[in-house]
Amino acid sequence: MSRVTRNRLGTLIAGLFVGLLAQQASATEEIVVYGSAASAVKVDPAVFRAEIANYIRTLNIALRTTLDQDLKRMPAPKIELASNTTPPRA
Repeated sequence: MSRVTRNRLGTLIAGLFVGLLAQQASATEEIVVYGSAASAVKVDPAVFRAEIANYIRTLNIALRTTLDQDLKRMPAPKIELASNTTPPRA
Protein backbone atom coordinates (compact mmCIF):
# COMPACT_ATOMS: atom_id res chain seq x y z
CA MET A 1 0.00 0.00 0.00
CA SER A 2 1.47 3.38 -0.91
CA ARG A 3 2.20 6.06 1.65
CA VAL A 4 -0.51 8.37 0.25
CA THR A 5 -3.10 5.60 0.49
CA ARG A 6 -2.04 4.79 4.06
CA ASN A 7 -2.19 8.47 5.04
CA ARG A 8 -5.64 8.96 3.52
CA LEU A 9 -6.91 5.69 4.97
CA GLY A 10 -5.62 6.61 8.43
CA THR A 11 -7.20 10.06 8.19
CA LEU A 12 -10.49 8.56 7.01
CA ILE A 13 -10.62 6.04 9.85
CA ALA A 14 -9.71 8.70 12.44
CA GLY A 15 -12.42 10.96 11.03
CA LEU A 16 -14.99 8.18 11.23
CA PHE A 17 -14.13 7.48 14.87
CA VAL A 18 -14.27 11.15 15.80
CA GLY A 19 -17.59 11.50 14.00
CA LEU A 20 -19.04 8.52 15.81
CA LEU A 21 -17.81 9.80 19.16
CA ALA A 22 -19.19 13.29 18.48
CA GLN A 23 -22.55 11.86 17.48
CA GLN A 24 -22.65 9.79 20.66
CA ALA A 25 -21.70 12.79 22.81
CA SER A 26 -24.32 15.09 21.28
CA ALA A 27 -27.27 12.80 22.03
CA THR A 28 -29.73 14.65 24.28
CA GLU A 29 -32.24 11.90 25.02
CA GLU A 30 -31.71 9.76 28.05
CA ILE A 31 -32.00 6.08 27.28
CA VAL A 32 -33.61 4.02 30.02
CA VAL A 33 -33.36 0.25 29.81
CA TYR A 34 -35.54 -1.95 32.00
CA GLY A 35 -34.78 -5.62 32.39
CA SER A 36 -31.71 -7.63 31.50
CA ALA A 37 -29.09 -6.46 29.05
CA ALA A 38 -29.31 -7.87 25.54
CA SER A 39 -26.81 -10.58 24.73
CA ALA A 40 -23.97 -9.67 22.39
CA VAL A 41 -24.18 -10.92 18.82
CA LYS A 42 -21.48 -13.46 18.00
CA VAL A 43 -19.74 -12.95 14.67
CA ASP A 44 -17.50 -15.53 13.08
CA PRO A 45 -13.95 -14.08 13.03
CA ALA A 46 -13.36 -15.34 9.48
CA VAL A 47 -16.50 -13.57 8.23
CA PHE A 48 -15.50 -10.39 10.07
CA ARG A 49 -12.00 -10.45 8.57
CA ALA A 50 -13.39 -11.10 5.10
CA GLU A 51 -15.82 -8.17 5.41
CA ILE A 52 -13.06 -5.83 6.62
CA ALA A 53 -10.70 -7.01 3.85
CA ASN A 54 -13.41 -6.43 1.24
CA TYR A 55 -14.12 -2.95 2.63
CA ILE A 56 -10.42 -2.02 2.61
CA ARG A 57 -10.01 -3.39 -0.93
CA THR A 58 -13.00 -1.37 -2.17
CA LEU A 59 -11.76 1.77 -0.40
CA ASN A 60 -8.28 1.28 -1.87
CA ILE A 61 -9.71 1.05 -5.39
CA ALA A 62 -11.74 4.22 -4.83
CA LEU A 63 -8.69 6.07 -3.49
CA ARG A 64 -6.51 4.98 -6.40
CA THR A 65 -9.17 6.07 -8.88
CA THR A 66 -9.45 9.48 -7.22
CA LEU A 67 -5.68 9.93 -7.06
CA ASP A 68 -5.29 8.93 -10.72
CA GLN A 69 -7.96 11.45 -11.73
CA ASP A 70 -6.25 14.16 -9.68
CA LEU A 71 -2.89 13.38 -11.28
CA LYS A 72 -4.40 13.53 -14.78
CA ARG A 73 -5.85 16.99 -14.02
CA MET A 74 -2.49 18.39 -12.90
CA PRO A 75 -0.70 20.16 -15.73
CA ALA A 76 2.77 18.99 -16.71
CA PRO A 77 5.61 21.31 -15.63
CA LYS A 78 6.45 23.92 -18.28
CA ILE A 79 10.13 24.34 -17.37
CA GLU A 80 12.69 22.44 -15.40
CA LEU A 81 13.92 24.61 -12.53
CA ALA A 82 16.86 22.48 -11.40
CA SER A 83 18.72 19.43 -12.56
CA ASN A 84 21.31 17.09 -11.09
CA THR A 85 23.14 16.64 -14.38
CA THR A 86 25.64 19.06 -15.87
CA PRO A 87 25.54 19.83 -19.59
CA PRO A 88 28.26 18.20 -21.69
CA ARG A 89 31.23 20.40 -22.57
CA ALA A 90 32.02 21.01 -26.18
